[in-house]
Amino acid sequence: MKLHPTSLLFLLFLLILLSCDSRQAAPPVFDAQYARSLPQAAASAEGGGAEALLAGRAADVNQPAAAPVPPARMIIKTAELFCEVEDFEAAAGRMRALAEENGGYLVSAQTSVRDDNRKSGTLTLRVPADKFETTLAALKKLVKKVETENLSGNDVTEEFYDLTARLENKRRAEQRFQEILKTANKTSEILEVEQALASVREEIERLEGRKRYLADQVALSTITVRLYEPRPLITTGRDSFWGKLKRGFENGLVGFGDVLSGTITFVMAVSPLVPVFWLAAWAIRKWYRRFRARKGVTAGNASD
Repeated sequence: MKLHPTSLLFLLFLLILLSCDSRQAAPPVFDAQYARSLPQAAASAEGGGAEALLAGRAADVNQPAAAPVPPARMIIKTAELFCEVEDFEAAAGRMRALAEENGGYLVSAQTSVRDDNRKSGTLTLRVPADKFETTLAALKKLVKKVETENLSGNDVTEEFYDLTARLENKRRAEQRFQEILKTANKTSEILEVEQALASVREEIERLEGRKRYLADQVALSTITVRLYEPRPLITTGRDSFWGKLKRGFENGLVGFGDVLSGTITFVMAVSPLVPVFWLAAWAIRKWYRRFRARKGVTAGNASD
């Protein structure tokens, strides 16, 4: 059978098309040298080393995700109050109830009692950010006097959305590492890619934790209230006039007892040496008398 030249050219064209399709459908080949460089790249926390190494293997990883535009400022609000109250327990109870009514809660409470039974302490409250000002104004109405008030705000908008962009890049890198892992054949290659994947996942967890913390601090504002009961003009107990007088008399007796005890201790320690000192003094006196007598006799003989 003899084929026409045109038919031969047509068959040759079909074979060329089939060969091109087969090359395009061939699965990607895993590069061992590329895999060995993945763990070092994944160790970088900020530079996106894993994403950079994926260039040439995936175009989407080579283009970082655009940071979302913040719809509003994210501000962490805090307040500190130093207040005087008539009754500490009553004021603390009303403040706790006020925080709960506004959707907040009491974080911690510390109380101390002094010698004259006056109480003081600190309350830490957390309330929704949209009710921060109203709750703060209501708290001031529950106290007798506000002596100190400190308000502060920390703008974390830039940090929050920077974390969002970095998380998006890390998740894209994680997805690409998973795709590369499917093409690995050797055990060493699989271990190297898994190590790089674990580093990326660890970084993702850290960024997510920081992002959750910022979101929580922005959603709930913190109010710290320090309360104290005032000292009455006429006091009783240890801080009263008679109490101080009694305490001074007791301290005087204690001091006198300490001095007397020290004196007795000194006398008891020195008493065994008294006879020795007395004998030494008697010997010195006797010697001095004999010396004077001899000197007088010598002077008389000289005059004769």
